This record gives sequence, structure tokens and C-alpha cells, in this order.
Amino acid sequence: MSWYRPASALDKVFEGGIVLKGVSGVSEFLAGLLLVFVSPAAMRTFLAFVTQREIAEDPGDTLANFILHSADHFNAGNHLFAIGYLWIHAAIKLTAVIGILRNQLWAYPFSLISLGLLMLYQVYSLSVTFSVGMLLLTVFDVLVLALIWREYGKVRLKPAGGAPAA
Repeated sequence: MSWYRPASALDKVFEGGIVLKGVSGVSEFLAGLLLVFVSPAAMRTFLAFVTQREIAEDPGDTLANFILHSADHFNAGNHLFAIGYLWIHAAIKLTAVIGILRNQLWAYPFSLISLGLLMLYQVYSLSVTFSVGMLLLTVFDVLVLALIWREYGKVRLKPAGGAPAA
């Protein structure tokens, strides 16, 4: 098995983007794991504690009120959905990242399809509720997908002896 080795500056940018996707996948897995052990009521109590100072200073604070409003509507059904969503997202990202970093040919189309589908959900989410963070994440994902496509083209054209194991 050979690991991915960047040969150019753009390859290093690609590798950095893939590593960031991996870090994101690990973070999502850990967030889902945390949610397994934290009830919606405990989360509400914690978020109320975290935002109480800001609410005391400015009762109309948009971010603090948004956090509290979201916590108020986080019930058992949303709790299970969030855990499942985070773990599925993490599993897909980590499978793609590990496959690409291990130079597995199958990982490129898997990444393009699965991350592309997840990005479509982000676009849908943006159309329902605009968020600067979601917009920036989507732009980052478009760049990563373009780099995956570029790298896949290079990997497919390698001679049989130099091609990674599929």
C-alpha cells in the first residue's frame, strides 16, 4: 500500500483539504458520541449557563437567543436525528479521506459522489435558512470536490505499474 504523496503546491493544497475533511469527520463522530451521553435537557441547561451572561448584558442578543431557541426545540427525536446525521456524515467523510490518503482508486469516485450528495444537502439547507458558515463550508466543499476530480484524473491516467491498488 502506498500513501498519497503530494508532488506540487496544488497537490499539497489538495492534501490539506482532505486532511481538514478528516478532522471534520473525527469532530462529527465525537460530537455524535457526546450527544449519546448528553440529554436534550442537560444540553439546554448547559447552553442556558453559557449564554446567561450575554443575555444579561443584552437581552436582544441575536446569537445567544438563537442558541437558546434552538436548544428549546431540541427534543428526543431531533436528538436521535442529530446523532445519526453526525455519525453517517463522519463515516462517509472518514471512509473517503482514508481511501484517498491510502491511494485507493475506488475512493475518488466514492468521494465525488458521497461528498457531492452531502453538499447538495448543504445547498438545500442554505436555500431554506441562509447561514454565512454554511455558505463558507459549501464553497470549501466545492473547492475540495474540484481538487478530488483533478486528482482522480491524474490517478486514472497513471500506467498500470504506477497505479494505486483499487
